[in-house]
Amino acid sequence: MFKIGTKVKVIDDQIAGKITKLKGDFVYFNDDFGFEYEYHIDELIKDIDIDYDEYRDEEIKEFSKPKFKTFRKSHRHPYLTREIDLHIENLVDNWRDMDNAEIIQTQLDVARNEIERAMFESQVRLILIHGYGKGVLKKELTELLYRYTNLEFYDASFKEYHGDAIEVKYT
Repeated sequence: MFKIGTKVKVIDDQIAGKITKLKGDFVYFNDDFGFEYEYHIDELIKDIDIDYDEYRDEEIKEFSKPKFKTFRKSHRHPYLTREIDLHIENLVDNWRDMDNAEIIQTQLDVARNEIERAMFESQVRLILIHGYGKGVLKKELTELLYRYTNLEFYDASFKEYHGDAIEVKYT
């Protein structure tokens, strides 16, 4: 999954760098300042650059009534919802050349970046469309979302998404 020279990020920390060596289940990498780190392979993800301009044209729905009630007066405006379709054919062009692990990793990287982008932009609602299948992506998304403490998530409206999406609400 990881190779020497691959860019990686630590899941629960703000550390990133390029892999210098692999030893069993441990990965060694150097950050931009030359410091070497050692992490277990389960604590790292690939660091890919996402072109946010590509997603700027996605439709943002605006509601006339707020979906979630809040007690702060500054939030009495219509809530915005962003839908992110995580089907691999919508994310990359050469997806047929990728193996299953790379596909899931790409989908999770996009989801993580969109979650953090929505938190940065104070987006209240985010819909992650994972699709219907064996449930691997849904399980991985759920594990990713459990790592964040300032959000709630649940299955999106069955009527609208047919059980193929997760709705994320920021608290």
